[in-house]
Amino acid sequence: MKNQRVSSETLEDVLNQSECLITEPTILAAYDKLAAMLNLHYATLNPIILVVLNGGLIPAGHLLTRLSFFHRMDYIHATRYQDNIGTQELIWKAEPDLPLKDEHVLLVDDIFDEGITLKSIVNVLKNAAPASIKTCCLLDKQHDRKVADFQVDFIGTGVDDKYIYGCGMDYHGYLRHLPGIYALKSTDD
Repeated sequence: MKNQRVSSETLEDVLNQSECLITEPTILAAYDKLAAMLNLHYATLNPIILVVLNGGLIPAGHLLTRLSFFHRMDYIHATRYQDNIGTQELIWKAEPDLPLKDEHVLLVDDIFDEGITLKSIVNVLKNAAPASIKTCCLLDKQHDRKVADFQVDFIGTGVDDKYIYGCGMDYHGYLRHLPGIYALKSTDD
Protein backbone atom coordinates (compact mmCIF):
# COMPACT_ATOMS: atom_id res chain seq x y z
CA MET A 1 0.00 0.00 0.00
CA LYS A 2 2.97 2.35 0.55
CA ASN A 3 3.46 3.26 -3.10
CA GLN A 4 -0.24 3.52 -3.80
CA ARG A 5 -2.25 6.72 -3.70
CA VAL A 6 -4.46 7.01 -0.62
CA SER A 7 -7.56 9.17 -0.83
CA SER A 8 -7.88 12.34 1.19
CA GLU A 9 -11.03 10.91 2.77
CA THR A 10 -9.12 7.84 3.96
CA LEU A 11 -6.35 10.00 5.39
CA GLU A 12 -8.93 12.19 7.18
CA ASP A 13 -10.42 9.01 8.68
CA VAL A 14 -6.96 7.92 9.83
CA LEU A 15 -6.37 11.28 11.50
CA ASN A 16 -9.80 11.16 13.16
CA GLN A 17 -9.00 7.70 14.53
CA SER A 18 -5.57 8.76 15.78
CA GLU A 19 -4.21 10.06 19.05
CA CYS A 20 -1.36 12.48 19.54
CA LEU A 21 1.36 10.68 21.49
CA ILE A 22 3.83 13.58 21.48
CA THR A 23 2.69 17.17 21.00
CA GLU A 24 4.43 19.75 18.84
CA PRO A 25 5.81 21.70 21.85
CA THR A 26 7.38 18.50 23.20
CA ILE A 27 8.89 17.75 19.78
CA LEU A 28 10.30 21.29 19.57
CA ALA A 29 11.86 20.79 23.02
CA ALA A 30 13.40 17.52 21.77
CA TYR A 31 14.93 19.37 18.80
CA ASP A 32 16.32 21.98 21.21
CA LYS A 33 17.77 19.24 23.43
CA LEU A 34 19.40 17.49 20.46
CA ALA A 35 20.81 20.76 19.13
CA ALA A 36 22.34 21.59 22.51
CA MET A 37 24.06 18.18 22.66
CA LEU A 38 25.26 18.41 19.05
CA ASN A 39 26.48 22.00 19.44
CA LEU A 40 28.58 20.95 22.42
CA HIS A 41 29.98 17.79 20.80
CA TYR A 42 30.72 19.22 17.34
CA ALA A 43 31.75 22.78 18.30
CA THR A 44 35.20 22.49 16.66
CA LEU A 45 34.91 19.32 14.55
CA ASN A 46 33.46 20.68 11.27
CA PRO A 47 31.49 17.47 10.55
CA ILE A 48 29.60 16.17 7.56
CA ILE A 49 25.94 15.76 8.42
CA LEU A 50 24.36 12.92 6.46
CA VAL A 51 20.57 12.99 6.38
CA VAL A 52 19.01 9.52 6.09
CA LEU A 53 16.15 9.82 3.60
CA ASN A 54 13.21 9.84 3.64
CA GLY A 55 12.47 9.88 7.35
CA GLY A 56 15.42 12.00 8.46
CA LEU A 57 14.53 14.93 6.19
CA ILE A 58 12.10 16.68 8.53
CA PRO A 59 14.09 16.17 11.76
CA ALA A 60 17.26 17.33 9.98
CA GLY A 61 15.50 20.43 8.70
CA HIS A 62 14.48 21.38 12.22
CA LEU A 63 17.88 20.55 13.69
CA LEU A 64 20.02 22.33 11.11
CA THR A 65 18.50 25.71 11.90
CA ARG A 66 19.48 25.22 15.57
CA LEU A 67 23.12 24.27 15.00
CA SER A 68 25.87 26.78 15.78
CA PHE A 69 28.88 24.84 14.45
CA PHE A 70 30.23 24.81 10.91
CA HIS A 71 29.30 21.73 8.93
CA ARG A 72 28.76 20.38 5.46
CA MET A 73 25.64 18.48 4.53
CA ASP A 74 24.86 15.53 2.32
CA TYR A 75 22.26 12.78 2.26
CA ILE A 76 21.97 9.06 1.86
CA HIS A 77 19.04 6.87 1.00
CA ALA A 78 19.27 3.26 2.08
CA THR A 79 16.43 0.97 3.02
CA ARG A 80 15.62 -2.60 3.89
CA TYR A 81 12.01 -2.19 2.82
CA GLN A 82 10.42 -2.98 -0.52
CA ASP A 83 6.68 -2.47 -0.88
CA ASN A 84 6.42 -1.92 2.90
CA ILE A 85 7.97 -5.34 3.64
CA GLY A 86 11.25 -5.62 5.52
CA THR A 87 14.11 -7.58 3.95
CA GLN A 88 17.55 -8.55 5.23
CA GLU A 89 19.36 -6.77 2.39
CA LEU A 90 20.31 -3.10 2.61
CA ILE A 91 19.34 -1.41 -0.65
CA TRP A 92 21.27 1.79 -1.46
CA LYS A 93 19.24 4.30 -3.45
CA ALA A 94 21.73 7.15 -2.94
CA GLU A 95 25.23 7.02 -1.48
CA PRO A 96 26.98 10.11 -0.09
CA ASP A 97 28.59 12.41 -2.64
CA LEU A 98 31.16 13.80 -0.21
CA PRO A 99 34.25 11.72 0.58
CA LEU A 100 34.06 10.57 4.21
CA LYS A 101 37.71 9.55 4.78
CA ASP A 102 39.10 11.24 7.91
CA GLU A 103 35.88 13.25 8.34
CA HIS A 104 33.62 13.43 11.39
CA VAL A 105 30.25 12.11 10.23
CA LEU A 106 26.86 12.59 11.88
CA LEU A 107 23.92 10.54 10.61
CA VAL A 108 20.51 12.14 11.24
CA ASP A 109 17.41 9.94 11.11
CA ASP A 110 13.85 10.07 12.41
CA ILE A 111 13.61 7.06 14.73
CA PHE A 112 15.66 4.38 16.44
CA ASP A 113 13.25 1.48 16.22
CA GLU A 114 14.97 -1.91 16.05
CA GLY A 115 18.11 -0.33 14.61
CA ILE A 116 18.73 -2.92 11.90
CA THR A 117 18.89 -0.43 9.02
CA LEU A 118 20.81 2.26 10.91
CA LYS A 119 23.37 -0.25 12.21
CA SER A 120 23.83 -1.59 8.67
CA ILE A 121 24.33 1.93 7.31
CA VAL A 122 26.94 2.69 9.99
CA ASN A 123 28.79 -0.54 9.24
CA VAL A 124 28.93 0.25 5.52
CA LEU A 125 30.04 3.85 6.11
CA LYS A 126 32.85 2.70 8.42
CA ASN A 127 34.48 1.23 5.30
CA ALA A 128 35.06 4.81 4.11
CA ALA A 129 37.38 5.33 7.14
CA PRO A 130 35.79 8.42 8.71
CA ALA A 131 37.52 9.99 11.73
CA SER A 132 34.30 9.33 13.66
CA ILE A 133 30.72 8.37 12.95
CA LYS A 134 27.85 9.22 15.28
CA THR A 135 24.10 8.77 15.01
CA CYS A 136 21.25 11.10 15.93
CA CYS A 137 17.53 10.24 16.01
CA LEU A 138 14.59 12.37 17.05
CA LEU A 139 12.84 9.36 18.63
CA ASP A 140 13.76 6.16 20.43
CA LYS A 141 10.94 3.60 20.28
CA GLN A 142 10.63 1.96 23.70
CA HIS A 143 10.84 -1.84 23.35
CA ASP A 144 13.32 -4.69 23.80
CA ARG A 145 13.72 -5.70 20.13
CA LYS A 146 16.81 -3.54 19.46
CA VAL A 147 19.77 -5.04 17.59
CA ALA A 148 22.70 -6.12 19.71
CA ASP A 149 25.86 -4.04 20.06
CA PHE A 150 24.41 -0.81 18.68
CA GLN A 151 23.26 2.38 20.36
CA VAL A 152 22.26 5.75 18.94
CA ASP A 153 24.55 8.49 20.21
CA PHE A 154 22.05 11.36 20.38
CA ILE A 155 18.31 10.87 21.10
CA GLY A 156 15.63 13.57 21.32
CA THR A 157 12.95 11.68 23.26
CA GLY A 158 11.36 8.28 23.73
CA VAL A 159 8.09 7.11 22.21
CA ASP A 160 5.71 4.23 22.90
CA ASP A 161 5.98 1.03 20.89
CA LYS A 162 3.21 1.71 18.37
CA TYR A 163 2.94 2.26 14.62
CA ILE A 164 3.58 6.01 14.62
CA TYR A 165 3.70 8.78 12.07
CA GLY A 166 4.55 12.48 11.86
CA CYS A 167 7.89 14.33 12.11
CA GLY A 168 9.30 12.38 9.17
CA MET A 169 7.68 9.00 9.81
CA ASP A 170 4.97 8.02 7.39
CA TYR A 171 1.59 6.38 7.29
CA HIS A 172 1.77 4.48 3.99
CA GLY A 173 3.85 7.25 2.41
CA TYR A 174 1.73 10.10 3.84
CA LEU A 175 1.53 12.30 6.96
CA ARG A 176 5.30 12.78 7.43
CA HIS A 177 4.64 16.53 7.64
CA LEU A 178 2.65 16.43 10.91
CA PRO A 179 4.40 18.45 13.64
CA GLY A 180 3.67 15.91 16.40
CA ILE A 181 3.77 12.13 16.74
CA TYR A 182 0.54 10.26 16.11
CA ALA A 183 -0.73 6.68 16.26
CA LEU A 184 -4.05 5.02 15.57
CA LYS A 185 -6.04 4.70 18.79
CA SER A 186 -5.89 1.17 20.11
CA THR A 187 -9.16 -0.74 20.12
CA ASP A 188 -8.92 -1.34 23.86
CA ASP A 189 -9.01 2.41 24.73
